[in-house]
Amino acid sequence: MQTFLKHTLLWISIYVIYTYMMSYYDDLKPRMAANVVNVALFMAAYYLLKHVQIPYLYNRGKMGYFVLSIAISAFIISAICRINGILWMDAYFGKEGYIPFMTIGSYLLKTVRFYTPAMAILAWESHQERRKEKERIQLLEKEKLTNELKFLKAQINPHFLFNTFNNLYSYVVNQSPKAPDMIMQLSGILDYVLYKSQEKEVLLSQEVNTIEHFLKLEQIRYGERLEVSFQTDGDMSVPISPLILLSIVENAFKHGVSGDIDFPKIDIEIKGTSESIYCRAWNTKSKLQGEINDAYKEGIGLSNIKRQLNLVYPQLHELTIDDLEDSFCLSLSINLLA
Repeated sequence: MQTFLKHTLLWISIYVIYTYMMSYYDDLKPRMAANVVNVALFMAAYYLLKHVQIPYLYNRGKMGYFVLSIAISAFIISAICRINGILWMDAYFGKEGYIPFMTIGSYLLKTVRFYTPAMAILAWESHQERRKEKERIQLLEKEKLTNELKFLKAQINPHFLFNTFNNLYSYVVNQSPKAPDMIMQLSGILDYVLYKSQEKEVLLSQEVNTIEHFLKLEQIRYGERLEVSFQTDGDMSVPISPLILLSIVENAFKHGVSGDIDFPKIDIEIKGTSESIYCRAWNTKSKLQGEINDAYKEGIGLSNIKRQLNLVYPQLHELTIDDLEDSFCLSLSINLLA
């Protein structure tokens, strides 16, 4: 609706400007009537360029078809203009004598005339889109460091690291065979978070590999008390912004294995295709009401996930949350085609 109003005001403004440019004529009414037709042809040239010729021909590298389509559409617009002249404009403006239907000169003149507003508007829109994209990239780069710091503090948080190192210390002292595996899993997580996450995008397989390290580490930590199901499917070579899926998984553990849950369960599913990435994280939830569940619904981890998605995949993702009495499910779908 907002776009419709903006375009309506734009074309009204163009009509007023073109009519004002002809205000030196004694009889303005014919000029006003003629400009109704002119603006309609301006609109035809603009919307044809914006929604057909540029996206389906120019942007796809079909330059020959693009130039041909411009030539044909310009001929049709010029013909419509001339037909209007024959039907009523010539008589309305008092033109007498033979007037050719179309010459090369009149064709070129009308092409420039009717495509000039369209090109000017498209140039302005392109400038605005580049400016907004530049601002978005600058904001993304500015927020990236903040998000990484938030991730280390809130996602792979000191509490998690403290418990992990405590368990590791206990295993080492008791010479448990679990200690080497625990060190390996923790090393894989830290290597990814501290180094690979600096990249703009990573392969989905790299994110999944780090999630596997995290799951194995948590399985060691909680033992048989915890039931974890992790399924992956599809193309794991597609690109994804790092840490987002790992944050979702860690968020499920942060709130899904609290002490009052006798047998906590975590169910995670990740699918990748050339068009999209899908992630679903389901977990049991504490039945205690009040601060625990309030923090769970809008905790730091979940807020950070939403913020990262809005920055990296604006209008390209769908995040849904099913908050039930004894379980919590977060589903994320990311569109990779745009």
